[in-house]
Amino acid sequence: MKILQLTHKMPFPLNDGGSLAIHFYIEGFLNAGISLSVLAMNTTRHYVNEEQVPELYKNLDFFKAVKVDTDIKMIDAFKNLFRKSSYNIDRFISEDYERELIQLLKNEKFDIIQLESLFVTPYIETIRKYSSAKIVIRQHNVEFKIWERLAASEKKYVKKKYLSFLAKRLKAHELKYLNQYDLLLPISQTDAEILKGLGLKKPVLVHPFGIETTKLEKKEINDLKDLKLYHIGAMDWLPNIESVNFFLEKVMPKIHALYPEIKFFLAGRKMPPFYFENKWPGVEVVGEVANAHEFEEDKHILMVPLLSGGGVRIKIFQAMAKGKVVITTNVGVEGIEVENRKHVFIANNPDEFVEALDYLLKNPDLILKIGDAARNLIKEKYDQVKLIDELINRYKLLISTTY
Repeated sequence: MKILQLTHKMPFPLNDGGSLAIHFYIEGFLNAGISLSVLAMNTTRHYVNEEQVPELYKNLDFFKAVKVDTDIKMIDAFKNLFRKSSYNIDRFISEDYERELIQLLKNEKFDIIQLESLFVTPYIETIRKYSSAKIVIRQHNVEFKIWERLAASEKKYVKKKYLSFLAKRLKAHELKYLNQYDLLLPISQTDAEILKGLGLKKPVLVHPFGIETTKLEKKEINDLKDLKLYHIGAMDWLPNIESVNFFLEKVMPKIHALYPEIKFFLAGRKMPPFYFENKWPGVEVVGEVANAHEFEEDKHILMVPLLSGGGVRIKIFQAMAKGKVVITTNVGVEGIEVENRKHVFIANNPDEFVEALDYLLKNPDLILKIGDAARNLIKEKYDQVKLIDELINRYKLLISTTY
């Protein structure tokens, strides 16, 4: 079986959810012995030095990164107001990328072409013209839902209207391509139901993110006196900025008032200067870290106060696999089969966040117990090897099917 992955960003370094989600398949397919090629966009907004390519990628049949200018330009954004297309999508349309894709499709025959996210769907027409491969889309999120939630929570009128406008354009694009794939891979059952509600008729396989659990050793917690809270996530993504601001302004002051000795560590790529310039009691802004696993090692509780967003939060998967306790919102655990106060703690407002933490501090044995339950759940339902094997078997069936 020969698979081609088309990606809207570089799948490395592994310092944000998007890169991890793409790398999950590259690593999984290669470990399973699949013949794999990757054509990636190296976007100006998230430009990566290609010398950082992981050793594993040398096992790819083909790998090329094409520079694509995805910077937001005010003039282009204004002109788009008078068109029917989505500016979020238009920024990923590149003649250079299409040229490389055509050349690759002329030179190689693929069985499956896996699109990573909605942002590479503009190339479907090109794929159909030059290839007979089955087209599969990996839905990282239902994109327009993210923007709808952002618009709903926005207080400024003009910005609220513009976010709603972007959401409507994204939804129109989603509907346009909804039944043009041969198979859809939503990352959660929640996303699958949304797509079906929009009129999806094509085959669906809900395929969550998986963890190679053997590589994530649980660190035993010997001292809970120096309890450390943390958050890590790409800080150029609006839902993360929104959630962090909510936590710093509404939640952390309440925590600090009750437990002044507890510290909250904030890390993430593209950390805006604003967070370094301001001082919040009990908060240490770390910024981008070289190694996320090392950063998390001595931390106890992951705080994910997500208010908008879609898909699943990969950082929650990773924290659970390491036996960490996670306190998050209903939005944060969408697509993850967890039970409140068994695998994670769910809190949807400042008081609930404080109550959850207070309960854990008064029952410290639960920090270990819930961490163990979370890790066992990941092993049982979200193991990378099992999930990749399932997908390969589905691909074999897809290849043998004619419509």
